[in-house]
Amino acid sequence: MIRALAILGLSFALLLTAAPFAASPLAAASLVPSQPKTLQFVLRDRDGAPHEAAEFARAQLTVLHFWASWCLPCREELPALAQLQSDLRVRGVRVVAVSLDRLGWDAIDRATKSLAVANLEMLHDLNREAAAALGIKGLPTTLILDHEGREIARMEGQGDWGSAALRRQLLDAGTGRAEPGPARPM
Repeated sequence: MIRALAILGLSFALLLTAAPFAASPLAAASLVPSQPKTLQFVLRDRDGAPHEAAEFARAQLTVLHFWASWCLPCREELPALAQLQSDLRVRGVRVVAVSLDRLGWDAIDRATKSLAVANLEMLHDLNREAAAALGIKGLPTTLILDHEGREIARMEGQGDWGSAALRRQLLDAGTGRAEPGPARPM
């Protein structure tokens, strides 16, 4: 009985900890253009090597997608993001998935293997320092960075990365012709 209560208490604590990072799946999200702003953050690769914000200026456009293995909308998006990378790489688009999993690369690897996602660049934000610095309020959240590594658009919530409309909106954001997406209920 005591063990069951302890497990229930732990489960409730985990739920409360994860709640701020779980985005509402009410509707497909849209990119919201923002004033270009310079970013400061550090992410880590599998070997622990740092990847700073300036590195993302190497691509014409970077899709920086924050996710976690326990986030169902995030898991649904990963295969579509891998396909987006495959389809738009020739147009200078770089897609980077940033995991916030506290269990590290084991959890990331299990999730990507179960989703058959192999060709998507993965980085890790173990202590969620980059997420905090970038104002990530829930998952999934995607930042669009221009060729100077500045944030030019953001999507809070799950996007339909296979849709022609969202892909057009993404490419337009990179050319400065972005139009705000439809308002989304909160």
